[in-house]
Amino acid sequence: MVKILLIPIIFGYNIVKSQVLMYFAEFRDGAIYFMEYVNDLRRKTPQDRNPLGKFKDATAIIPDRLIFRWWQLLCAVSVGNIVLWSLAAQGLLWESDTYRSQQLVLSGLFVAACAFRSILPRVDLERMCFWDVPLSSVIVGRTVATVAELCFAWQCALLLFKLSALTGSSVIGTIGLAVLPIIVVAELACWFAVATLNHIGHAVEELLWSIMVGLVAVALVIYWQHTAGALPMWVPIGLIACAGTAALILMVDIPLYITRWRIGKRAGLRYLRVVEGLKDAVVRRRVTQTRDDWRKEVLWMSLYFSAGVWMSLGIILV
Repeated sequence: MVKILLIPIIFGYNIVKSQVLMYFAEFRDGAIYFMEYVNDLRRKTPQDRNPLGKFKDATAIIPDRLIFRWWQLLCAVSVGNIVLWSLAAQGLLWESDTYRSQQLVLSGLFVAACAFRSILPRVDLERMCFWDVPLSSVIVGRTVATVAELCFAWQCALLLFKLSALTGSSVIGTIGLAVLPIIVVAELACWFAVATLNHIGHAVEELLWSIMVGLVAVALVIYWQHTAGALPMWVPIGLIACAGTAALILMVDIPLYITRWRIGKRAGLRYLRVVEGLKDAVVRRRVTQTRDDWRKEVLWMSLYFSAGVWMSLGIILV
């Protein structure tokens, strides 16, 4: 009897095994093609066209123990976030609630992308990365980040649509409709900055994010006013999160990008054309693990890949 029961299990295992092997074979072929393309671009791109010429050959890693410990902490937090999402998925995966299912998928993509960016940190405009591997390419990292941030914006929009339905407030619904377009424009500004090396694009991106966060806070206040009886605990937590995010953006991120834009302007940094900049983002990266290079990135990356992910996970349960 046991042998009979094992037959479909073994058969299913062999099918899954063959599909996995086929997937990895296709992935390997795609990776080989991508590397051939990158090498071809490197051969065709003259080194003297690099606007940051003094860094064009800087690929050596100078270890810094403190920065390395910070990177290990990011990785540990990412593993914890994946575990938290898995626990949430285990409890919600088979629910018939479409809202929860959509939130679960979107949050899963955001958690996975943030884990990827924690393992392979990079700073786009400076073409700076932590590890000298093909996946540290600015184009790859920026694409992953774009998908993740659109997923998070979509999560916020779905939440606001739900609150609008619960309260009958058309204002909350209108704010929900505005969230995703605002972030789409923010992502376009980010890509413009990455391609041209102009930090003003990042400043515009962060300003648009702060506007979106402010609108979400307004929607939460409206929901609060419509709430009868005990106030759900997640509402004040959400307002605190919105306030903290806005403060970080307006007091840290935007001033940082404006300062970098001014430094580049004084240094005579040559901005790139979009197509030229995208090619540059594919082939060029400066590998470093020094404290001086990463210390200005520690705050926002640490909060983004921890508290930012926790907000995404929290939205699932609302």
